[in-house]
Amino acid sequence: MRNPKFLTLRLPGDVGAALTAAAASAEMSVSGFARDAIVKALPKGAALPTLPPSPPPRPSVVPAEDLAVIAALGGQIGRLTGATIQLARTFREAGHVPEHGATESVIHDLRRAKAEIVAIVQRLRAADAAR
Repeated sequence: MRNPKFLTLRLPGDVGAALTAAAASAEMSVSGFARDAIVKALPKGAALPTLPPSPPPRPSVVPAEDLAVIAALGGQIGRLTGATIQLARTFREAGHVPEHGATESVIHDLRRAKAEIVAIVQRLRAADAAR
């Protein structure tokens, strides 16, 4: 074990679900619940400092449906931009100058659209937070 402060392990799905349920019923985070169980399982003579209580789990924030759809659109525009960059590179390397110029124009338009999508998402998030 390289660093005993951090522990990573894989659990079967049913064990992970049971651990999550037990932590929730104890009103603890999964990490805090597992940490307490490990400390309780250690030998009694071990000199261990007391552990601070785990903070309560943060509430999950599910974005509004419209916000999620627009954010997904922004991700798709980002993927299209990447594909178009590769196409422009291929045209440039193959000596197809007119096609390369056209794809560079498309890249510019896609980047501008992406910036506009990001601005819309930020405005929607701000409006949602103000409610």
